[in-house]
Amino acid sequence: MFRFALSFCLSAACAVSLAQAEDLHLQETGSAAVLLHSTFAHGYRHGYEEGYHAGNADINMGRLPRAKGREDRGLSTGYSSRYGSRKSFEKGFLAGLKAGYSDGYLGRNFRAVATMRAVATALDDLSLPADPKHTYFDSGFFSGYNDGFARGGSGNSHTAQIDFHQVGCSQFHPTHKEDIPAQGSYCEGYRRGFALGHEDGFVLRPETVQMEASK
Repeated sequence: MFRFALSFCLSAACAVSLAQAEDLHLQETGSAAVLLHSTFAHGYRHGYEEGYHAGNADINMGRLPRAKGREDRGLSTGYSSRYGSRKSFEKGFLAGLKAGYSDGYLGRNFRAVATMRAVATALDDLSLPADPKHTYFDSGFFSGYNDGFARGGSGNSHTAQIDFHQVGCSQFHPTHKEDIPAQGSYCEGYRRGFALGHEDGFVLRPETVQMEASK
């Protein structure tokens, strides 16, 4: 019995269960699915929370906003190897940190939970057999976030929130023929990441930040 339990707990399923037990973000109603599918999104959620609290603390203490690239000093990413790629998690953390710090400093609502719920819509019901470890989904989410951020930060967008179902996906370029079936998973991640990045890009526009800071 003991050997069976031990061998089971060395499985990927047990690793996920342990990660969920350690991280309350992975138990959030409505948003946990996207954090489990994308290590980048999971890192973003951690970074946003840390950044929001840091920004809120700085403004309440009357401090000037931290210099660009310094927001992460003294903050823990909360990464665990059970979550997936460290590189992807840390990229997400830095993206979330930037967005969260701005929101906290400028007194905006804590929007990470709502935005994550929006991009996690119907994800639990999807079947992605060609991508069992969600590698392509995470890659798509990261690429989508960057493209969405650039689009949202440009003058071509007039609203922060967009419907990810309306986002096109032409970024998938498989290296090997056997990767082609994973396109669906990549595009699911890309569309959802694009929507999240678009909102951040729009909210973090210099003119938007300056206007809200002057209030």
